[in-house]
Amino acid sequence: MSSTLPGVRTPQDAVPPPGPVLLPSHIPLLARALGGYSSSDPYWSRVDTVEAFSPGLYLVVDAQGRIVWLGIAAGGQGVTGRIRTHLAEPWKRAVFHRVWIAPAYDSIPRPVLEAAEGWAADALALRTRMPHRTWPPSTNWLSLVGRP
Repeated sequence: MSSTLPGVRTPQDAVPPPGPVLLPSHIPLLARALGGYSSSDPYWSRVDTVEAFSPGLYLVVDAQGRIVWLGIAAGGQGVTGRIRTHLAEPWKRAVFHRVWIAPAYDSIPRPVLEAAEGWAADALALRTRMPHRTWPPSTNWLSLVGRP
């Protein structure tokens, strides 16, 4: 039996404040973050119909176009699998509206993805504008994203 009262939100399902409005100038930064591992230009999809099975970076916005999530995806299901995992959480299902996807080549190593995510967070000023979230550091980003 749960001790939680109906209608009371627990911290894990509380909706964090959104970040800045996504601007057209922000979108190319996603591909730039991946450097030589970027496999195509970023594109968007509704979160409920996303079909992006490659690894890469993704940026989720709410219905008002405000950034609510920046993440990376790797593995067999790529961005699609990662978004489906997110949508298991009620607040994300309610808030996630569209996702911008920056696909990467399948050969991208995890440390490169993490550095790219950190660089994108820095380039979008998300560390200061979304202090409730954390991203990996962008240390050695430039040397990591140069395709071998």
